[in-house]
Amino acid sequence: MDTNAESLVQHWTWAAKKGLMNANTAAGLRGACLQVLGVLGDEWKVQDISAIDVEDVLHRFTNLRKKDFKPAVLEAYRARFRKALSSYNDYLRDPGGWKPSTQEKSVTSERRARSRKPELRADVSTSESIGSAPAVGSVDYNFPLRTGVMARLVLPSNLTKDEVNRLSAFMSMLVIEHPKAVVEDEDMEAGGGN
Repeated sequence: MDTNAESLVQHWTWAAKKGLMNANTAAGLRGACLQVLGVLGDEWKVQDISAIDVEDVLHRFTNLRKKDFKPAVLEAYRARFRKALSSYNDYLRDPGGWKPSTQEKSVTSERRARSRKPELRADVSTSESIGSAPAVGSVDYNFPLRTGVMARLVLPSNLTKDEVNRLSAFMSMLVIEHPKAVVEDEDMEAGGGN
């Protein structure tokens, strides 16, 4: 069983793909793991999660990222990271009997406040037409990522620079490097692009 931090992060992608849990919930847990573990530096992927001092890592995360997030967001990341780590440890102990908890506790007033805000959504599709029209107060941006793949960003029309910075930081954490693609790029550079 893998107890490295990278396995913890990948577990949530696996759980969503296998239909074991809601994809948005899994993405939230994965994102929290990436945010919190990111404070461990470049070697975070090989950290043994069974040996880390969780409270120390969370304290470092809070201190290093407090200017990037509102206090409520920091606390949400902290709670999700604890939940993700606990659930993953349950999985490691009993993979066959593992059942993820599906309920993420949240304050009712926060849910109401979120429902009044313009939506912030990103869809990726291989076709030109992607889904329905954006909500009132939102702007729909279609962005070609690469050949055959179009991203659709539905953003508030009054997006602030701070929100763009937060969104950019979040999106940079979603990057999944594919070793084969990196090797092919290096081969092309070494061969002069032939």
